[in-house]
Amino acid sequence: NVMASQDAWAAPLAVQLVDLFRVNSFTYIRTSAPVYDPATGDVTGGETVYTAAGAVTKSGMLGTGSVGKTLYLEAWMDTAGIDDQFATTDDFVEYNGRRWNITSVDPQYSGDVLYACKVRAES
Repeated sequence: NVMASQDAWAAPLAVQLVDLFRVNSFTYIRTSAPVYDPATGDVTGGETVYTAAGAVTKSGMLGTGSVGKTLYLEAWMDTAGIDDQFATTDDFVEYNGRRWNITSVDPQYSGDVLYACKVRAES
């Protein structure tokens, strides 16, 4: 199984670049459908939490004035720290004491393996 030629250097480079600006207080939360086990009655799944999951590169407020502001942030995430999958708009991040909804995942970089993505989130 031959991998894309860039996979050998691009995946480690994505980790290295995110590491330069990685924020320990930036947490990524991947959501999944809960699974019911009829044998035990337990419901498992729902959320998987990844700490220090990315590098916050931009943040601010949308709109003008001071009432009902929407805050936004942009962050780069390497896939190595989040089970080698891209983030999705079903997921969340936690940062600065708030939970943020991921509103876009663009761009996404990959070859035969996934390297990194940039998320935009709003709170």
